Amino acid sequence: MTPPGLAALVEEVWSGATARGRLLRAALTPAAVAYGTVMAVRNRLYDRGWLAAGRVAARVLAVGNLTVGGSGKTPAALWLASRLAARGRRVAIVARGYGKRRRGVVVVGTGGVPRVGPEEGGDEAVLLARRFAGPVVTGERRVDAAALAVERFGVDTIVLDDGFQHRALGRDADLVLVPEAGLPRRLLPAGPLRERPTALARAQAVLAVGRAGAFPTLPAVPPGVPAFRGRFVPTALVAATDGLWREEPLARLAGRRVVAAAGIARPAAFAALLEAAGASVVGAIAFPDHCPYDEATLRDLAAAAAGAEVVVTEKDLVKLAGRPGTSGVRALRIALEVEDERALLDCLAAAAGLDLQPE
Repeated sequence: MTPPGLAALVEEVWSGATARGRLLRAALTPAAVAYGTVMAVRNRLYDRGWLAAGRVAARVLAVGNLTVGGSGKTPAALWLASRLAARGRRVAIVARGYGKRRRGVVVVGTGGVPRVGPEEGGDEAVLLARRFAGPVVTGERRVDAAALAVERFGVDTIVLDDGFQHRALGRDADLVLVPEAGLPRRLLPAGPLRERPTALARAQAVLAVGRAGAFPTLPAVPPGVPAFRGRFVPTALVAATDGLWREEPLARLAGRRVVAAAGIARPAAFAALLEAAGASVVGAIAFPDHCPYDEATLRDLAAAAAGAEVVVTEKDLVKLAGRPGTSGVRALRIALEVEDERALLDCLAAAAGLDLQPE
């Protein structure tokens, strides 16, 4: 988790909005050049087979991006896994389990029911376990997590969440998300890029994603890489009471005064989604990504609730449910909507050699 002060400084450097930010960004440029060189060499070693990627007895489709955080990889992984399962594949979702304290491979959930909490499995993985009917497995070594999913649950397809840069697990297709604003220019640590945009040539499909309203403009991609458009749309509110999660109509937000509270990489985008759903956003609280919600942050939430309803992301609700003073907190449920989802699914299935049942 990034402390709030450091997160603000990082945003200042990456945006270059201040003279200090631009100065620090320039100072970090040599490190970014070195990082880019290391990534290029690493990718070349994998491309030529000098670094071996582990394989499992299942088809592997990875969902990833080129930037640090905030692109919607987790809802995209949920979309892909759900669509593949609906077309007859036996699917598991595999993730690193960012923020989990339990080392090794963890079966986070099966049958739409989490087996562990976010401390053991990671907050995003527990959210996936609540919303996906198949197994969700995490592990620092994704190849071990995928192997366990195949052996224990008999799956024939793995959806790898946030897996584009994780090349130690061999995959059959890569879906890469790019933001509607386009890709930034600078590599880590001078900017948020994990890899240069030329890395999109490794992808079997690229999906430009927007947060609300119209579908975004198709991105510029390397020749031969199909590009698609999607957007994240609000679908419901979620309340957690006595260990049970229940959906409430999105219409409940219409005209209501709400405070948008989010421990995610792009909190402004969350507030925009609430406004698109009809809420009147009267305040916003940005917590660090993967915030554990200690007593101090719970007090901040309680203070914000005075005179307004607090709405958080589902990833935050995973950690807030059942905590003191959070009974009135709701989460906004979102889903990925793909403009031509059948074409995208068929594209990925063809690349990965999957046989899909008719719709």
